[in-house]
Amino acid sequence: MEIDRKKLPSYIMILVIIAVAVFFNFSYFNNHISANDEKILDYDLTDEDVYPIRETAVAGLFYPADVYQLDKDLDGYLEHVHSDLSGRPHIMIVPHAGYKFSAQVAAYAYKKLEPFSGKIKKVFILGPSHTVAFNGVALSPDKAFKTPLGIVKTDDVITQDLKKNPLFITSAKAHKKEHALEVQLPFLQKTLKNFTIVPMVYGNANPKDVAKALQPYIKNDDTLLIISADLSHYLDYETAQQVDKQTATQIQNSEPVDYHQSCGATGINTAMILAKDFGFVPRLLDMVNSGDVSDDKSRVVGYGAWAYQKKDEPEELSGIMLQEEHLKNFARHYKAQLVDIVKKSLAAAVNTRTIYHPERKIYSEVLFDKGAAFVTLEKNGRLRGCIGSLYPNKAIADDIAENTFNAANADPRFKPVEPDEIKDIDFTVSLLTGFEEIKFKSYDELIEIIKPNVDGLLIRDGQRQGLFLPSVWKEIPDKQEFMTQLKIKAGLSPSHWSEKTKVFRFRTVEIKDDNN
Repeated sequence: MEIDRKKLPSYIMILVIIAVAVFFNFSYFNNHISANDEKILDYDLTDEDVYPIRETAVAGLFYPADVYQLDKDLDGYLEHVHSDLSGRPHIMIVPHAGYKFSAQVAAYAYKKLEPFSGKIKKVFILGPSHTVAFNGVALSPDKAFKTPLGIVKTDDVITQDLKKNPLFITSAKAHKKEHALEVQLPFLQKTLKNFTIVPMVYGNANPKDVAKALQPYIKNDDTLLIISADLSHYLDYETAQQVDKQTATQIQNSEPVDYHQSCGATGINTAMILAKDFGFVPRLLDMVNSGDVSDDKSRVVGYGAWAYQKKDEPEELSGIMLQEEHLKNFARHYKAQLVDIVKKSLAAAVNTRTIYHPERKIYSEVLFDKGAAFVTLEKNGRLRGCIGSLYPNKAIADDIAENTFNAANADPRFKPVEPDEIKDIDFTVSLLTGFEEIKFKSYDELIEIIKPNVDGLLIRDGQRQGLFLPSVWKEIPDKQEFMTQLKIKAGLSPSHWSEKTKVFRFRTVEIKDDNN
């Protein structure tokens, strides 16, 4: 068969096009399907390759499966509560229902862990089995537990040690679908750092045996025991409140609870035994039931949170309490210089109507660190002027000097202090901590929370705000009247209250002239 020479160039062109197409297609498939960009020389094992991991069982059911939503929700729960228990919790009792119902209660306990996030390294989690019946306490064979926030490794050394005790068995089945332990993990991931867990699910077990097995570990300073337990189940709202109140009384008095009072009775009773052994005392942090967050009050479940700490353990201060301690040290060391500034400032304010400017060459350098203070003037025991600063925006020496001038000359309630009054004037400098917002669900709860003779209060609603120093408690000792007068000072009606109302607490350290 002869090839038409006239068409030969066309054939060649077609062959070239086909060859080019094959080449580019081969390159595409070779680069994008046959191989990845990474090299096997760079391969490294993932946690999933190294450890058998217990996957989430109730993410998306009991709490959000989306990592961003879960993180946001946890932040909201924790920000809603204020931790005024500064002592280190050694045992906590927390609920294990869906976050919608019980997470806010649990947050009252987990908030206590934040000051100790770097100190607690081992967390034992003890909860009841809801899916499998067995005797004893089931350990997990898995090396890590997963949540949307990541994985938490189990403590293999302790797990292997506990296996020597016949009370303990190893059961993946007992852990696979159990929610009582899983719902605690995201809270732990948010409040602790670099910790391992010892997950334990119990079936039919004697609390005395469990306590005896855990005792060697709980005494360690880096260890925390979490008891996962809900309270009464499926009673009407009022009955549930009565039963749960009785349970709280028994926990406070270290009296064993029964199974009709809590699905986690074994765990709670274990906590009581250990608490007695180590001198831990319980504190009720919050208690509600599902009827408080839903419309169904005919069949409710109760939830409570407790923290146990050592009876005689010195409190590790945090927040405004720590700031108050720092201010006490500051005042003790520099009281004489601060009193000298007030005296010179008062003389200048009254005699020449000028502001005294402290000089660095006269006073210690630390007095030019920023601070906030109120200066209160009294004449024959009665208020003669009081002006102060809310925030540390200038050197404390300058702040005190300016506030002394303003207390003598610019308090709108009084005429300026005259020179012949100085001999009768007593003064108090109140050094202020920062402000800490008080979280509360109702006005009655706020009244219950505030501490007379300790808390200074700032109320804010829109553009209106008012402040009372802690010293005002001497004049208004009743909490209801204290809040009423504070609202009036803020320019609000005595009966005013709204969802926008915010209340902040603070502390002060007072300095007086002892020679006056």
